[in-house]
Amino acid sequence: MSKSTLTTYLLWLIGGWFGMHHFYLGRDRQAFVWWCTWGGFCLGWVRDLWRIPSYVDAANETYEYMDWLTSQLRNDRKPQFSLSRWIGQLVFATFCGYLVLCAIPETLNPNIVTLLQFVLVPFSVAVAVYIVGNIGDQTGSFKYSLLGAYGALLILREPTAIASVVVASSILFQTTKKYKRQIRPQRSCCKRFTKLAFGGLIVMCLWSSFLLYNATVTTSDGETVYLHEAINHFFESPFWKELKNVVYELIQTGWKIGWKNMYNEFVEALDPQGETNAYKVCIMQSNVISDFKSKFNLIKTLFIFCLQ
Repeated sequence: MSKSTLTTYLLWLIGGWFGMHHFYLGRDRQAFVWWCTWGGFCLGWVRDLWRIPSYVDAANETYEYMDWLTSQLRNDRKPQFSLSRWIGQLVFATFCGYLVLCAIPETLNPNIVTLLQFVLVPFSVAVAVYIVGNIGDQTGSFKYSLLGAYGALLILREPTAIASVVVASSILFQTTKKYKRQIRPQRSCCKRFTKLAFGGLIVMCLWSSFLLYNATVTTSDGETVYLHEAINHFFESPFWKELKNVVYELIQTGWKIGWKNMYNEFVEALDPQGETNAYKVCIMQSNVISDFKSKFNLIKTLFIFCLQ
């Protein structure tokens, strides 16, 4: 089924930051990168504005595109160096490296933290370099991207030197890149979406680990507390327990009297017209007046008694 340029531009406008137009064109790797980085930190989303026509031609395998690709393969030519693709590799690999680095809980044993940094950080960098390098009609060796990442780490012996690891991995990958010779298989949207969802789940788990175990909040006393400890304190607070009881009672009431009646009672309890509050004010005012009269009568009695 041929792809429409108009539809692609509409998807670019509506959900381009999340890679919707790339998913529509079958560019799943680029859709994943766009989803992770909000459209290449918005710069890639803007660049797609004039790149979409060529993306559509590649997706539709037009005569002009296939003739050009065939000539490249026939002459055994390697893809020319693309500055934008290389920068994309550097940026996305750096993003993934720091995300994994920050996601490792600091509360673990220091030796375990160091081991996870030496294993996971260069691996994530190599995966990111490979993903960007295999977008579109180009491909390269994952082994060389791994070799560059782990080789730089062994030389530097510092897992936080992510920039050097990224550069080494991307340079070695550049030496192996070539045009894809195999015809792109037609896959169902369900399988494609499942793979993207799995990748997105991994990214969300990394963000969750970072926020829960390494992110901190500062209290009014100036004390720094980890976010997961603050969340535990919140769930143990009287406010949460009372809120939980109220919600439970509301659900029980809804099952007993019906959800529509419960909604009416809930609205009435909110006192939107202020009738309940006004009634309380009136009662308070009448109590104040009666108290004032009783005290005035007492003073009057004492005053008369003193005169006698």
